[in-house]
Amino acid sequence: MLKLLVPVGHSTRSLQAVRHAIFLYRERCASEIVIVNVQPPLEATRLEAFHPLDRLRRIEHEWAEGELSQAKRILQDAGVKYTVAMKVGPIADTIAACAAENGCDEIVVVAPRRDPLHVLRSVFHRSILDRLVRISSIPVTAVR
Repeated sequence: MLKLLVPVGHSTRSLQAVRHAIFLYRERCASEIVIVNVQPPLEATRLEAFHPLDRLRRIEHEWAEGELSQAKRILQDAGVKYTVAMKVGPIADTIAACAAENGCDEIVVVAPRRDPLHVLRSVFHRSILDRLVRISSIPVTAVR
């Protein structure tokens, strides 16, 4: 059976990937789900000039907790065996590294929208997905 890695972000759409992973778990295709939240490093922003590094790490941790809370609740309600990872770094690279670290067999992500009104956001998410597919040695499944 598969161990799945599901990246969860601030978008509620990322919960579609969580629900798909739960479906695979219930169908006995997956034995465990790892949810991961990746925060871009705040020290690369101007905040570093105003806050010490440990404060920036606490902020990143709080944001990750907030973004993971709904996914955790959905997984708990479904009775699914899962673990949580919170990472800081470049998004696609960190997701691929986390999948390898946790011995995951597949990465399940939400596919970018094809909505013309969200062109810039869609291009950003598509570039992350494209990079993840290129660099990951683990299969990537995009869920609509």
